[in-house]
Amino acid sequence: MSGASKETQAIFLGVAAIAAAGLLYFAYSQPATETKKLPSGDDDVVSKRSQETSKTSNVKKPVESTTGESKMDDKALHAAIEELDKKGKAYFKNKQFLQAAKAFTEALALIEAQADHSNPTQTSSLNRQIITLINNRSAMYEKGSVPELALEDCNKILEAYDMTHTKARTRKLRLLESSNMFYPALVEVCALQLLFMQKHRDTLRMGLPPSTQPPVPQSKLEELITKILPEQMDSYAKIAEEKKKEMLPSDYTLLQLLKSYTGYNSWMAQAAKDGSVQQLEKELEGLPQSEEATAIADRASKLMRTGRRHVYDGKYSDARETLLAAYKLVEGKTEVQKVMSGDDYARLLEWTGMVMHWTYELEGASQCYQECSDLEPLNAEIVVKQAGVAMDGGNQDEALKLFEKALSIDSEAADALLHRANLRMLQANLVEAEKDLERCLEIRPNHVLAHLRLAAVLTSKNDPAGAKRHLKKAESIDPNSSEVQSYRGELLFTQNEFAEAKEQFEKAMKLEPKNPTPYVNAALAELNTPPQPGMQMEMAQEACRLLEEAIKADPQFQAAYVQLGQLKLGMAADLDSARAVIKLYDQGLTYCRTKDEMKDLCSMKLLTQAQVDAATMLKMETFSMQ
Repeated sequence: MSGASKETQAIFLGVAAIAAAGLLYFAYSQPATETKKLPSGDDDVVSKRSQETSKTSNVKKPVESTTGESKMDDKALHAAIEELDKKGKAYFKNKQFLQAAKAFTEALALIEAQADHSNPTQTSSLNRQIITLINNRSAMYEKGSVPELALEDCNKILEAYDMTHTKARTRKLRLLESSNMFYPALVEVCALQLLFMQKHRDTLRMGLPPSTQPPVPQSKLEELITKILPEQMDSYAKIAEEKKKEMLPSDYTLLQLLKSYTGYNSWMAQAAKDGSVQQLEKELEGLPQSEEATAIADRASKLMRTGRRHVYDGKYSDARETLLAAYKLVEGKTEVQKVMSGDDYARLLEWTGMVMHWTYELEGASQCYQECSDLEPLNAEIVVKQAGVAMDGGNQDEALKLFEKALSIDSEAADALLHRANLRMLQANLVEAEKDLERCLEIRPNHVLAHLRLAAVLTSKNDPAGAKRHLKKAESIDPNSSEVQSYRGELLFTQNEFAEAKEQFEKAMKLEPKNPTPYVNAALAELNTPPQPGMQMEMAQEACRLLEEAIKADPQFQAAYVQLGQLKLGMAADLDSARAVIKLYDQGLTYCRTKDEMKDLCSMKLLTQAQVDAATMLKMETFSMQ
């Protein structure tokens, strides 16, 4: 939403970006080389492959010839193999790739027929030649545009001979990607990186860069994830579409959103004046139950007041249910709408728009706000709420137009300035955000949220003195605000004062246990504090505890899942622990409403799953470099 939850998350993400927590090592990268397509060779060579491959399918353990032919001695065998190898390389130089593949196949068949399996020394030497010949044949099939056979040879090397063979695995990655098999290609990238880390583990443990570059650059991993992600998110989006109509944001988020509007105090005062829910429900029971327009209008008005009282009591799910029931009574019934007393119909439209917005029923919310605006064309606050719907729908240009409309109705509409500043901050337009917030404070000097947002802007502009000034003012207005203490901690964090920052975050937690942001930021402060000898694991466990508390406070706070997953993955002692991280990401994804919300979690889950699959393929039991 455009209110406090997104605003606080946007501020938090600025802090979170400081903490690095990646699993794979990508300190270096190099440009990917393009594989040039070359003409294929004779079709006859390929047609014979199925017959020839059966001869080499078990070359790791050669058997004695059953043809009655005499065995070559070692010198003669190696000379014959070398001659066929030279023949293949000559074909390669002439770009007769499939003829070259045939020559390498003949060499492999010769080894199978002539090798003495009872001689371990000969078997070891020949196995090395077999790997080289299969690898060369795979390269010829790739260049000869026969990717299926090239891939088959890559798999033979990796599965039967040497799972660490970098050239075969790199070629397999290339072949999979060219065949649009993007997830298996991603697994191969992860496998290559895990092997690289394992090879250089001593250097990495000392915090030094390896002497060589990784076999694939980070850009390749990012490219593959970008290709896989849309389909992954589509599947989650279908589930989210059904769930979001029943799933409200956390109570804390909704309260912060409501408080961000100028009308909040007057709404709550009116709700208190209306009486308790029990009293309102009793009055509703006493109303006539006829289908006359005035009777329906009276019931709808009473339900609207009951729903508003539920909001006052913090019963947001009950409020939504009651207000939607009231709206259903009058929807499309002009004769009923006209006889509702006072501004009851306009208020019903306003509240219905809000509860629809809570569950991302954006089209319905916008329609209610538009109808309310038509009834009250001078009500700037309604236009601001309509702009918030446009923001959550991803239509920022439309939102800006609506903010301009609100300010044309009322040039001193503080709500329009505050929420437009939020949008400017999301757009990283800090100059315009600062102007809006300064103007907002000219109109309402005691606007706590405006002071906090301006402090965040000034922090981003490297003006800590200005930020402290506005934080101090906000605290003087509302000394018991969790948000004030959380913002103060964030400022200290940006100045690398991690212990002091954590103290402020702890104060924020005590003031409002349901505010998830200080828990996450306290975890990051813990992780960034220079550890005492032997305390690293204890500090990591404390950070995990704080992140778990954040999720308990607000199960929909996506940043907590991202940070907790990365931390737990780094601490995973075995693959079962890594698989538990995948389940954690799945849990977070069930609370996402939009593709924008699920993008980070979906990316992290995808990468973690690929890492686990790669480690399993490599028969690794842990990611640990110890």
